[in-house]
Amino acid sequence: MKKIFVIIFVAMLSLPAAGWITGTLQNNSDNTVNPGFPRPETGLWFDRDYYRAIEGWFRETLPMAETLKVANHWLDYYLFSASSIKAVHVGRRGWLFWGTKQAEPENTEAVRQAGHRLCLALHATESIVNATGSRFLVALIPGKAAIYPEYTGVSARADRTSLYGSLMEANRRFPINGLVKLEPVLKKAKLSGQAVYGKRSRLWCRPAAAAAAGQILTAARLAGHGSDPPTDDACPPGDDDLYRLLLGRKKQASMAHTGYRAGPFAVDGPETTIYGDDYLNALLPVLTRAFSAVTIIDATQVSTLGQDLLAHQSEMILLECGQETLERLHLDLEALYTAEQDRLKGVVTRPIALQAADPVGPCALDITDNGLVIRSSGNTAAFSLPAITGSTSRIFRMAKLTFAAGHHGPVSVKALPDRSGPIQKQFGKGTGFMLVPLPFDQSVDLIVTPSQKPGVFTMEKAELISFYGDQPIPSPSLPEPAKATGDIYKGLPIADLEPPPPLPVVRPASAPPVAHPTQTLPELDITDIEDGCVFQRKHNAASIVVSGSYTGVTGPVEARVLAADDESVRVPWTVVDDAPQNSVFTGILAHVPQGGWYRLEVRSALTPWVVKKGRHRWGVGMLVACIGQSNMHEWFATGTDHQPSPRVMIHRDGRWHQPTSTGNGALALGNRLAARLKIPIGLLNYSVNGSGLTAKADWGTGFWLDTAPDGIYRRFVDGVNRAGGSVEAVVWMQGEADAARGTVSREAYRKALERLVDDHIRIDIRNGSSRPQLPFLMIPLVKRPTGKDRPCQWIRQAQMDALDTIEECHLAALSMDLENRGRQHLQPEAYTTLGLRTAQTVLYLQGKTDYHRGPAIASVARVSNQAIDIIIRHRGGTDITPAEGITGFEVLSGETSLPITAITRRDATTIRIEMASGLPEDFRVRYLYGAHPNTTGAVRDNTALALPLEPYSDQ
Repeated sequence: MKKIFVIIFVAMLSLPAAGWITGTLQNNSDNTVNPGFPRPETGLWFDRDYYRAIEGWFRETLPMAETLKVANHWLDYYLFSASSIKAVHVGRRGWLFWGTKQAEPENTEAVRQAGHRLCLALHATESIVNATGSRFLVALIPGKAAIYPEYTGVSARADRTSLYGSLMEANRRFPINGLVKLEPVLKKAKLSGQAVYGKRSRLWCRPAAAAAAGQILTAARLAGHGSDPPTDDACPPGDDDLYRLLLGRKKQASMAHTGYRAGPFAVDGPETTIYGDDYLNALLPVLTRAFSAVTIIDATQVSTLGQDLLAHQSEMILLECGQETLERLHLDLEALYTAEQDRLKGVVTRPIALQAADPVGPCALDITDNGLVIRSSGNTAAFSLPAITGSTSRIFRMAKLTFAAGHHGPVSVKALPDRSGPIQKQFGKGTGFMLVPLPFDQSVDLIVTPSQKPGVFTMEKAELISFYGDQPIPSPSLPEPAKATGDIYKGLPIADLEPPPPLPVVRPASAPPVAHPTQTLPELDITDIEDGCVFQRKHNAASIVVSGSYTGVTGPVEARVLAADDESVRVPWTVVDDAPQNSVFTGILAHVPQGGWYRLEVRSALTPWVVKKGRHRWGVGMLVACIGQSNMHEWFATGTDHQPSPRVMIHRDGRWHQPTSTGNGALALGNRLAARLKIPIGLLNYSVNGSGLTAKADWGTGFWLDTAPDGIYRRFVDGVNRAGGSVEAVVWMQGEADAARGTVSREAYRKALERLVDDHIRIDIRNGSSRPQLPFLMIPLVKRPTGKDRPCQWIRQAQMDALDTIEECHLAALSMDLENRGRQHLQPEAYTTLGLRTAQTVLYLQGKTDYHRGPAIASVARVSNQAIDIIIRHRGGTDITPAEGITGFEVLSGETSLPITAITRRDATTIRIEMASGLPEDFRVRYLYGAHPNTTGAVRDNTALALPLEPYSDQ
């Protein structure tokens, strides 16, 4: 049987190739999947997208192609007990599990620490919520493998080394009061013969959800309200979702449960806010019977739990989370505390003495009126705060560490004894403090690393926050009685003292031998700047951190900047640290002019003839962040048509890299900016293939609104911070993943993009430009040969809408007139065009050119019963091409496309559309509509960049 399928598969591959060779099969010159078989080229044999185009051709052309694919997965499952879908694990007797795997031995300690951190974060969340007068419950739903380990086919130890297992282990030692223990309840239901999970499903069955709901209501002391079992109509139907996923079929649409939901009966229950995932679909029919009103926050859409949790001031908060989604749960304690700090009761805040801070790494500490000033040498620098009291079973405690505004780089804090590993916090705009949940120990030491990079930082204050709850708050200790002052012997007779004895003759001791001067002279070693580093300019200059080691007699340290090529002085000798301490020096060298490449030199003012020279070259210029999905990634990976300018550098994976000749889009952008501005250009490549904007468009590689610590957005922000924390512009090229889902509406995408820009990017990344807001540059969705018109149009129109709804959001470039290669990527030369067009937009924002967008349609006029004139408004050009054979226009009546005879240029500002028949009264015109419009005769202006006519729809 297997050989037969192999023969069929080989035949399916061979016939199209043979047809193309003999000329009987139409080829496709731009390697899209429609209309012909992708034309093979030498440069495409190692291009993964070429083979995806072939796969798409088979799916679109061959009859029953999708059915054959499903049949292949079916055979894998039933004959070989295997799955080609990584997210599905086939266990014993055909049982399916969601990605069951055992943690690698080297990762078990990291998982254990993550479980302890999450346990402390849940304790902190519970303390904050309870201090507002609300109740807090946590319902952690054990996964299928925890209830049916006998069918997984893997070691039972796998569950103990999961995040869920580590969290439950930590909870056994330090119990969370509001944790609802569901695992015993579900195992009891299993032993009683009830189905907890289906053989081929990921989510639990109705009896299991009902049993869990009863346990939750019992914990909430509401057991009587929800005791009646829900009807079949109330519960959503079961779904063999893992089986459908294994076969490659689309899953059933889950029940929408975001928003406000009132209980089905008039009950005297509490108003409740529930934060939960897909498991809620079966829980809600039971739970809502016990509450007077329910506000639901969908965890599949909002991965970070912050101030939204308490925004409705509900009487009870329920956090529900399934085991497989636990890793995406992120509790923003700072947002919770900030939102409710005025309502907290039973909370005592006391200062932690900064004067007792002690260096434990290469850094220097100074107490000033503004707080503790830390001169740090980088990620090895650390200091300890004085020992403080840890949490107890009755009183939970946190440390609040507040840093000065504009703090650069993530702060890392480790609590000793160490069970949970370091906690990191990156401060956004307007926030400057972090909360550190304290472990359950009598005494806790906090070790603080202020930043991964060298610098001068200020901790304004440190405080110990104690949540006493219903416990009596101890009174502060009374001050000691004031001591008597003045002459306490006034009025008493005092006898004359005996004269003092003569002082003994002290002979001067012999002087010790004088040391040779070189034994006490200062010695310095510079911490060199990373090779190729580009510092983001601010008003044509930047401030540079200078640091290194220092031994010998203490004296001022000076630094200067030289040109790397001719060693001419760019910044003269300037004192950066007038009093080095703890064997380190750190200071700020301000007003380093834009330009490069530079090198750094340092010396001690006591020995100015001894100079330490940096070997690495660096500069001050412009940083541009490039994010999105695969088409943005292709800017750096496709094409070898350009040689990089010596002034261009690439930043990825947290480090600077010298560019090669690969990457037409990136090099076209960087080279153009470097040539025009005469400064170094740093391009930050943090795009992620297949990434969506929203959770609905998460195809397994992440989505940009996910702000969890391990999400793609946080990796992008961490990369920016490693590059300095400030950029001059962000370029966004994305949308394919959201369009492919087909469920992301125009309004939903626009609102999501607004949240990404205004609530995240502009909060977490400093504006290095001279404009009021950090510029966000948009490249709308490219053509998608295999896409569907309506979803693609929704995304593209939402992106164009955002140009008006988001301040300082600009059109970077249009790609609709450029040729595809594969299902959605572009030809190498197309990326060059996009890079040059985007550079034009950046230069426009710099005031270096007076246009950056192509012509637009100003109006549509009916000139006769069979003719329409399209009036063009120019921005930078004065004419249009081509003169005839124009494509991309459609004339419709309702949803019916009307036949067009010809589309020609009438004059520099007019396009004439001639119809095959008379025009109806309700006609409308659109241009470049849908997934893959015909652009063989796209309209462009006569500027040097040949900018395209922008899409248009009069609907």
